[in-house]
Amino acid sequence: MQKPPKSHIEILKKQFFEEFAPLEKAECVLVLTDKKTGACYCECHVKASVLNQLGTTIAPLDPDDQPDYKANRDLRLTHPAFAKMEADAKQGRSFSNIVSEYTREHKKSQPLKIVGGQHRFKALQDALTDGVDEYHGIKVYFGLDLSQRLDVQLISNTNIAISLLKWDFRETTDP
Repeated sequence: MQKPPKSHIEILKKQFFEEFAPLEKAECVLVLTDKKTGACYCECHVKASVLNQLGTTIAPLDPDDQPDYKANRDLRLTHPAFAKMEADAKQGRSFSNIVSEYTREHKKSQPLKIVGGQHRFKALQDALTDGVDEYHGIKVYFGLDLSQRLDVQLISNTNIAISLLKWDFRETTDP
């Protein structure tokens, strides 16, 4: 686990804040470190229109050697939980815990790679078509190496899978 130099992370954070114009001020947002992997990240709130323009769910694990392989699971657009999420977004609900990586390694015009919260990302995109442009909470990772990227994608998608299992259980047991 090689932690990137702090100056490199601060440069990435500065670029991100200039480009995405979060609700929070850059100087008030701390860059935190995941002690298990050394991955650096911050949390903030960004307008849906900006996320839509500069974000993508095309987030390969290894952009150099395997640009077509990604750990994101397929969207379940017909699932009742997604239908509820989409309806909520269109009524102005703000989402949080959209997990992303800020990098220009792949798809340079969309530097925010969504690695967790793909359903929330799709719902906020759909709400934009109805003119709903809310702020949404995102966790942004900076300067990830391949091992850290794999860990972030695995953890993000495991959380989603677990929550879907709970939804499925309630759906089958409630009258």
